[in-house]
Amino acid sequence: MKLLGIELRNYARFKQCFVPLGDTGVRLLVGRNNSGKTAILRALSALSALPFRGNSPLPGDVARYLPDQSPLYEMDIVFGYEDQEKTFFGSDLSLWSPFAAAVNKKWVYSFRALPHLGRIQLFTATLRADKDFDLPLIGFESNVLTRFMRNGHGIVSGRSQLRIAGNGPAAIDGTPVATYELDGPYLSQFAALMSTRYIHVHRVVKPYLSLQTLETLNDNAESLAPFLDTLNSNRREVFSQIEKVVTNVFPEFKYVNPEKSQNGVSITLTSRDTNQTIPLTHCGTGVEQIIALAAFVLTSKRGSLILLDEPHSYLHPIAERQLLDFLNAHNEHRYVISTHSAILINSVSADRILALDDSTDVQQPTPDNSTIPRILHALGYRNSDLLFHDRLILVEGESDQDILPLLLGANPIVSRPDLKKTGFPVMDGEGKLRGRDQQRSLLYWEKFLSQLGRAKMPRIYLFDGGCLDADRELLQKSNVFQQDAVALLRFLPLHEIENYLLVPEAILASIEEMVQIQDGDSSVPKKDEVETGLKDILSKTDNRKLYPNGVLDNDPLRSVKGSVVLEALFDSYGLRYEKRKVGRLIATKINSENQPLLKALWSTFPLNFLPQAPT
Repeated sequence: MKLLGIELRNYARFKQCFVPLGDTGVRLLVGRNNSGKTAILRALSALSALPFRGNSPLPGDVARYLPDQSPLYEMDIVFGYEDQEKTFFGSDLSLWSPFAAAVNKKWVYSFRALPHLGRIQLFTATLRADKDFDLPLIGFESNVLTRFMRNGHGIVSGRSQLRIAGNGPAAIDGTPVATYELDGPYLSQFAALMSTRYIHVHRVVKPYLSLQTLETLNDNAESLAPFLDTLNSNRREVFSQIEKVVTNVFPEFKYVNPEKSQNGVSITLTSRDTNQTIPLTHCGTGVEQIIALAAFVLTSKRGSLILLDEPHSYLHPIAERQLLDFLNAHNEHRYVISTHSAILINSVSADRILALDDSTDVQQPTPDNSTIPRILHALGYRNSDLLFHDRLILVEGESDQDILPLLLGANPIVSRPDLKKTGFPVMDGEGKLRGRDQQRSLLYWEKFLSQLGRAKMPRIYLFDGGCLDADRELLQKSNVFQQDAVALLRFLPLHEIENYLLVPEAILASIEEMVQIQDGDSSVPKKDEVETGLKDILSKTDNRKLYPNGVLDNDPLRSVKGSVVLEALFDSYGLRYEKRKVGRLIATKINSENQPLLKALWSTFPLNFLPQAPT
């Protein structure tokens, strides 16, 4: 069974929230304050209380996030189906045609967390094949949780009760809440999930505690001193690993010491230079955090799910990177980390980030809707380009962000490898910024660059050619664009970036690719039909949606709103024009031969701004 993730229902502000867990390693929860990150971690912490032998009590803080009047929340644990699991039903179902024809097969184990009882109830387990085909593996019969056996035709051929390890009180609907034995391969994955550990956001080590044997570190790390003392005595090898992590991150120290005095214990560190011991209270909060985090990770059972609430708190950016190196070196665990840190966000691929916004229904993220720039924008960081590029071209919308680099890369004198070092952050508009809002967005970016120490980064603020004259004058008056300043103001020669895509042969080639992907469901027009379609749309000069500023200088191609043209053209062929996806596809087919207007676009940027290819 391959774990896919956990779906939470009716918890905190979420009606439904799928948390991908897939492979081991680091996964991130990101979003603004109060977006639900900690609530999700708290809900996941209940996995330690799954109703199987050896579980822990249901964490008390789980109840804090229940919606008003709700006594419970539901949790589905989802696994991918693998061929060797066909025996879970007692027979091979692969010859049964409805089952064999299904494409997506997954096991869905449904639980109800009942905080008022301090328990979790196993409710059902189902093999879900595609969307509408469910085969129950486990379910209640006569108030007893029962495993169903099936023959090769999918018909129930036998039943067996799950082995009970302990009974509890009845749930709200009268069904029993019991603890079961992990006695079958169909329950094999839950032992690892019960090793889930939640690590509190407020990790404050008490400077001095009484001597005691402490085998487990509590989630807020306050008992770190007696825990390390016990570890040093009983598991010296693990203690040495923790010490090594600390001294690697903070090389000014060479030892971590659980120091006993009278009937108590505290933590000191030995200076590498002076050989003096320094109390942990005098070493800075970052040192305390690294010791605690290393202790949590290195003392967790292999394969644990470790829930870290803002581990970057109090850490210098260098220490954040070293913490990530440490977590990646111990990828025998799964980590779910809530964070606001751009460093952490840029450390993982987009499919390992769950971005939380205002939605109450959070689906599994995909590469298209979970890009790092979008996530940083949601956080207020806007774009990691600010930190990791040599120059910036700040654009109005996401389609500019995708299309402009391709059009600039078509310039033969531009170095394409070096062009990748140019960031294209989205200012704030998707074409909606006007007047004071444009200027306010521009000044916000200037302030943000200054705060990051990147005020000397070369940059161009590029606005659409459809920007009104009054707005242009207002922008030009901004004190950002002074003589010899590294910030420049430019406007597209055409109404918007999509105007450069109005090339019949490039559009036709893109339609052919789209139809091929769609298995030929749509017919492919001829080139002259595309040319005629474009001319017909451009001729509607009284259409204010097409020409929001009217026709300037009797030049429809300059004045029209290119994205609206493309939407109308693609719609006439039964296709949907998506500004980012399809716009990017067309842009890959644009060059100076089929689009001579590119030369005017290239001249918008100073020769010394974009890196030039070697001659």
